[in-house]
Amino acid sequence: MKTRNFLAGAVVGMAAFVACSSPNPDARIGVVAPDRSQFDPVGALVDHRCGSLDCHGQTSRNLQVFGCEGMRLDPKDTPGCRNAGGTDTTEAEYDATYRSIVGLEPAVMSDVVANKGAHPEELTFVRKARQQESHKGGAVIVPGDEQDVCITSWLAGTTDVATCSKALTDFP
Repeated sequence: MKTRNFLAGAVVGMAAFVACSSPNPDARIGVVAPDRSQFDPVGALVDHRCGSLDCHGQTSRNLQVFGCEGMRLDPKDTPGCRNAGGTDTTEAEYDATYRSIVGLEPAVMSDVVANKGAHPEELTFVRKARQQESHKGGAVIVPGDEQDVCITSWLAGTTDVATCSKALTDFP
C-alpha cells in the first residue's frame, strides 16, 4: 500500500513539474508579449532614450533598462557603445530589458498585444514616455513621432525597423 501511495504521489509530482516547466519563460507567467525577435531595434531606442544611469538604468526602478548607454548586466562590459570605445549592448541585456518591459504590467501587455497594439496608452511605460502620466523624465516621445511609431509598431507585432533606426539617428 505504501509503495502504491508513493508511486501515485510521484506521478502527480512529475505531472506538476512537467506542467510548470516551459522552455519559454514568458509562457510561465502567462503573458502574451510582442515577439522577442523583433525587440532589438526597440531595445536600442529605449536604451538610448531611457537607459541612462540617472533614469531607468538603475536597479531601484520598476522598469529597468540595460545596455551600452547605461546599466550593464556584466560589469566586465565596458560602459559606452562601440562607437564610444565601449561594448555594444549584448543579447542578454536586450533580453533583460525586454523582460522588464513585458513584465511591468503583464495583464495589460497581454491585452494590448492580443489587440494588435490597439490602445498602447493603456501601458504605463507608454503613458509616462508620452507624459500622459507624471514622469520625472518628462515627455520623451510624442504620439505619432518616430520614437512612438517604433514602440507601438513592436506592440502591434510589426516592428518598423527603419523608423526605429531613424528615431535613433534623428535624436542625439
